[in-house]
Amino acid sequence: MNTFYLSSTAQQTLLMLCLFCSMIVTLFYIIVSYERAQSKRNICLNAVMFMVLFALLSVLGDAFRKIEQQQPYTAILPFPMWLLWCVVGISIILPVFETLVLYRQKGNNLSRRSVKQAIDTLPGAICYFSPSGAVKLCNLQMHRLFRSLAQSDMQTFGELQKALSDCDTKSGIIKLTDVRQTYLFPNGQAWRYFQTYVTASDGVTYTEVIFSDVTRLYEKNLKLKEQTKQLEKISRDLKVLSDNVSIMTKERELLAAKTRLHDQMSAGIIAMRKILLQEKMTEETTDAVRLFQKAVSAIKNDNQYPLERGELAEFLRDAETIGVKVELNGELPQQQELYRVFIIAMRECLTNSVRHADATMLTIDIQKDDSTISIRITNNGKPPEGNITPKGGLLNLYRHTANLGGTMEIQSNPTFELTVTVPVTKEGTE
Repeated sequence: MNTFYLSSTAQQTLLMLCLFCSMIVTLFYIIVSYERAQSKRNICLNAVMFMVLFALLSVLGDAFRKIEQQQPYTAILPFPMWLLWCVVGISIILPVFETLVLYRQKGNNLSRRSVKQAIDTLPGAICYFSPSGAVKLCNLQMHRLFRSLAQSDMQTFGELQKALSDCDTKSGIIKLTDVRQTYLFPNGQAWRYFQTYVTASDGVTYTEVIFSDVTRLYEKNLKLKEQTKQLEKISRDLKVLSDNVSIMTKERELLAAKTRLHDQMSAGIIAMRKILLQEKMTEETTDAVRLFQKAVSAIKNDNQYPLERGELAEFLRDAETIGVKVELNGELPQQQELYRVFIIAMRECLTNSVRHADATMLTIDIQKDDSTISIRITNNGKPPEGNITPKGGLLNLYRHTANLGGTMEIQSNPTFELTVTVPVTKEGTE
């Protein structure tokens, strides 16, 4: 076969056209290899192939021009045409082989463009800054947030920091908290700011900035605060209701005691009438007169101290009114909540001792140490017939004690004994 210089014009033109196409395809694969961050070997191989094709095409093109103009030329490449066509074939086969490899690896390799597209689809905002502060990689969400912050495009890390520090005055964006760096945007979305440092495989340290969407968490926090306010209001209403219940219970107990005194006075008056008519004393009339005297003394005592104040004073007066002597050993706590619970316990035991045990004396012992204070209440009445199950007033007392973190114990045998122990602070014992 003839050499290129002795071939026909058509053969020469076709060969140079194929060389030019192969060179273009090789250049394309150099760009693709760089974009896909393939091995340096593939990039170098394509680059060498491109330079060889470029040099070959340059030499052959210069000779073709001189042949057409019938000028003298130098046969630099006196290769036969078949050898030149082999070079063209190799330059075509290599890109085809690389195309097949890329097709088989489709979806397995990451390119710069695929990484950028993946980051752009993230719901959060993310950006990486080089050590100099320049933007290295940034997704669309970060661009949107920064335009809301600064009304401009982000170029450096310093611009982002300045925009975050000036957000309250310039953009209408509210910084909700300094600790967690949460920002509320005008559209109602809440974003939390994170800043960390990452080191690449080449040892370069980049600054990673992330904004996470915490809108749902922010809205739930607002609802929780609103519910907390409602619960506080309900708690205050329940406290008022509990106080009213305590007052009503006290008034009911006093009414029952006064009704009992009224009945005793009625029985005494009837007994005195019988004595006047019969002019003789019987055991029945003697008991009735004794109860009558007791009732008169109670009413006299109640009228003697009508304006005495204080819950303890009222308790002692009520006990004396219904004929129960109180022996108090120790001092009641100064802390208002503990004082109130102890008064409730004393009143409940006073009522139950008169109603169920026919007691005439109540013994109250108060003891305290560094961390707790306790009250123990007993009476001289008849012991309970079985174990006592808290209900009514005792159940209410148990709830009050539990709310203060204390305990309540009830002993039925051999005598009734109620013990309430609650923790106290140093301020509470002073």
